Amino acid sequence: MQTTEDPSIASIIGNSPQILDLKQAVLKIAPRNTTVLLTGETGTGKELFAQALHQGSLRRFKPFVRVNCAAIPENLLESELFGYAEGTFTGGKKGGYLGKFAIADGGTVFLDELAELPLTLQAKLLRFLQEHEIQRLGESIPRRVNVRVVAATNANLAQLVKYKKFRSDLYYRLNVVTLEIPPLRNRREDIPLLCQSFLKPLNAEYDYRVYRLSEGVKHLFDSYPWPGNVRELHNALEAAFYLFDGGQEIQMEHLPQFLRQWHGEQVQADRQLDQDVQTVIPAVDEAEPISALNKTGTDSKGSRPEFAELLQWQHYASMIGTHPLAEIMNEMEAEILRYLLAHEPNRSHLAEILGISRQALYKKMHKYFV
Repeated sequence: MQTTEDPSIASIIGNSPQILDLKQAVLKIAPRNTTVLLTGETGTGKELFAQALHQGSLRRFKPFVRVNCAAIPENLLESELFGYAEGTFTGGKKGGYLGKFAIADGGTVFLDELAELPLTLQAKLLRFLQEHEIQRLGESIPRRVNVRVVAATNANLAQLVKYKKFRSDLYYRLNVVTLEIPPLRNRREDIPLLCQSFLKPLNAEYDYRVYRLSEGVKHLFDSYPWPGNVRELHNALEAAFYLFDGGQEIQMEHLPQFLRQWHGEQVQADRQLDQDVQTVIPAVDEAEPISALNKTGTDSKGSRPEFAELLQWQHYASMIGTHPLAEIMNEMEAEILRYLLAHEPNRSHLAEILGISRQALYKKMHKYFV
């Protein structure tokens, strides 16, 4: 039985639940010849999944041909995909051109940025998916080609279908097996693994010995929203190598200006939020900080915080049946958070105690108290 250690998925870095599920899906789907649609934001690594699907199939010994539908001018795209016969137009190659589908015969064609495909070519792609035949420009006889199609897009194809910008029949033909690649902000636990993976080739290229990130950089990476996803993370580390001045650790000053600026703005916003919250929840100076609790849940004096009185269980029990569960849970969470914020001035420690990120803690503070 294949496992997630299969070499075909070795290039997909991550141990988050979403990525582990996707790896298992790739292992199941790869041996089959079905068309696959990869969706997700720009920079999430859709091409890596397309290559994994190819490497996990019997087609791995045949070509993997990538076509960026947005990078080829519309008037050349048809000939690039399906080829042309000699003499079809001025400036064409002697002997004509096979086209990407014919070049990939027996292998896989990866159509990236599929939503950019013109409607006329969408019809031809649909015909190929149904008939497995192509017809070169300037020829009247179709050619049979054995190719698996893996398509990718960061667009909402269902919306494009609604507005008549993408063919509905092609959408339904492609939407048989769909893998949605999650954005990096939704799998932050993979960031350390990705960083380690990126540092190895960067060290080799720049002849450095960088083995880790500073605590400040780790915190920034865990908080930043990464709109450019994995690609942006890689570019940020590569930019850090340009500014690197020796040592074994990436420091805050090595990061690109836009990241340092975002970090400064975030710190200022957190301070302002702290001040706003303190007007609602003044700290209890005489109480022992929550961070002083030991592993048994008791403080240094051996006592345990009494949350039962805090939560007023009878009050919340009386709400059952008259208020939605979500409203009751939110009110309980707000009361717990109010108590903890008053007793624990160190926000990082408090986030750790709660088992959430500092960013998540500040979101809850903003939700309930500002």
